[in-house]
Amino acid sequence: MTDNTITCTDFYSLEENIIHNFTSNKKPEILAHTLKVKDNALALAKRFVIDYEQAKTAAFLHDISTLIPVEHYIPMAEALDLEIFAVERENPYLLHQRISRIVAVETFNIVDKEVLNAINCHTTLRKNASNLDKLLFLADKLSWDSKDTPAYMPLVKKAAEVSLDNAIKCYFENLMLNKDKIKTPHPWLLEAWEEIHNT
Repeated sequence: MTDNTITCTDFYSLEENIIHNFTSNKKPEILAHTLKVKDNALALAKRFVIDYEQAKTAAFLHDISTLIPVEHYIPMAEALDLEIFAVERENPYLLHQRISRIVAVETFNIVDKEVLNAINCHTTLRKNASNLDKLLFLADKLSWDSKDTPAYMPLVKKAAEVSLDNAIKCYFENLMLNKDKIKTPHPWLLEAWEEIHNT
C-alpha cells in the first residue's frame, strides 16, 4: 500500500531508518526539517515532562509520507475509506499528516496510539488534543525554514516557555489575524481554534 521507496530495516534504529529513507530518496530539506522537529520536540518534552520516546518517535515519522508522490494521496485515502475533506481535495498535501500515520503503522510497526494520533494531526491539530498532539504541532511549526516563517513565530516561541496551551493560543490568534492568507481552513484546525479560543 505504501510507496516501495520507504523501507524499515530492523537492524537500524528509527533515526537511522529515517536518515536512510530521506537520503536515499534525495530529500535533504525534509530530513533537515525532520531533525529540527525532533530537536524541538525533545526540548518541549523535557520542559513539560512529556514522554521523551513518544516525542522522538512522533517527530521522526511525522513527515515520512512526503516520500510518496502527492498525486497518490487521494487514491490512497479513497482506497482506505478515509473521510476526505473538501480542502484536502483542493490541496492533497494536507493529507500527508494522515498518510504519515498509515506509513508509521504499516512500514514502521508503530502501535502506540498516542504517537499515531499526534502524527495524524500535526499540521492542523484537532479538538481534544493531547499534550503529545500539541507538542508535535508546535515542534513542527517552530521548525519552519526562515523563508516560510510567519513574523509572529517568535511570539509563539516565547509563549512556549510558559505552556503548550499558551503557545498554541498565540499561534492561532495570529493565524486568524492573517486568515485572508488561508484559502480554506481545514475543519480540524477550525475546531481546535474554537476550542482553545473558548478556554
